[in-house]
Amino acid sequence: MADSNQIIQSFIAGAAITEFALVSLDTNGKVQITAIGTDKSCVGIAQRAASAGDPVDVVTFGLSRAVVGGTATITAATDPRLKSVTGTTGRVELVAQGDFAVCRMIPNINQKTAVAGDQIQVMFLGPVVVEP
Repeated sequence: MADSNQIIQSFIAGAAITEFALVSLDTNGKVQITAIGTDKSCVGIAQRAASAGDPVDVVTFGLSRAVVGGTATITAATDPRLKSVTGTTGRVELVAQGDFAVCRMIPNINQKTAVAGDQIQVMFLGPVVVEP
């Protein structure tokens, strides 16, 4: 259920999607898991798992959960900007130059850092290129 900290849009899944995965538009206007950190068609974070052809609610702006991927520890006080990992997991990792940051980690007193597999709270903002 949406709250005042989210904008949620319903899409049709173009392929299987996991809960809290970053998703991008495909050429048919459906969503699929975002597969690379330079994907500027990333539209949000799926709020539940879905099979191809099923409707899925996607946070297109605002607070959501996300799952951490990659190998580096995310430290909110150092650089909380996140992108999609390369692959088909829809997980988030730290950005590098030329990547499109799509969200930022929102820490709390109990979770200031995160590693692969952790669920974290993020603010999804949409793709923004990371300059040097």
